[in-house]
Amino acid sequence: MSKKALITTICVAAGLFVVFAVVMAIVLANGKAALPVDAAIRDWAYAVRGEKGNFVYWFFRIITEFGYVYFAVSFILILAIVWRFKSKAWFLAIPVLVAWALHKIAKWIVVRPRPDNTMWWVTESSTSFPSGHSTTVTAIFVLVIFFIFVSPYLKTWLKWLLSCLCGVVILLVPLSRIIFGVHYFTDVVAGMALGGMCATIGIMLYMIFCGKNKKKEVQTTDNLQT
Repeated sequence: MSKKALITTICVAAGLFVVFAVVMAIVLANGKAALPVDAAIRDWAYAVRGEKGNFVYWFFRIITEFGYVYFAVSFILILAIVWRFKSKAWFLAIPVLVAWALHKIAKWIVVRPRPDNTMWWVTESSTSFPSGHSTTVTAIFVLVIFFIFVSPYLKTWLKWLLSCLCGVVILLVPLSRIIFGVHYFTDVVAGMALGGMCATIGIMLYMIFCGKNKKKEVQTTDNLQT
């Protein structure tokens, strides 16, 4: 891994951590209540979503499933089998697991009540900050986008297509949590920042680890040839 790439990934991870920490500090300083931006986006969501059971409901009901733990476990397991449990599988699973654990710790620290449950479209039992769905889906699909682009088997156009689809999922799942009335805007922003940070650190470690292995393989091949 080049020094430039290493510095870039460190800066990205640090920036995402700052976003998460600042949002968390603001929420705590505000007494865990809804911020003005939370209230504005919440009211917008309630105004545009219509009645429960309509197209918006069923569309986002499907989308929001991508953020549940059972989907994350199933998706990672399927990829692990496809990748034959090689290093990629572990560098996908471990950052997602760390992100999930950190989001749980943050929930215990902040203990932010969810929005008014009379407006919920789904039932949730945990606290609000940060959004677990946003954390999980961001961690998974940022890593998937990375592995798509480093894959030697996919054509360029297909890499961009699959990456764009992953990007859409990363954006729509957090939006679904706001539309369903179970999270505030700051909940999903913090979740996305936390998941993105863990994914970025995972990418950095993967590049360092695999870079060393590739160098060893090249040196071994050169020695055999000489």
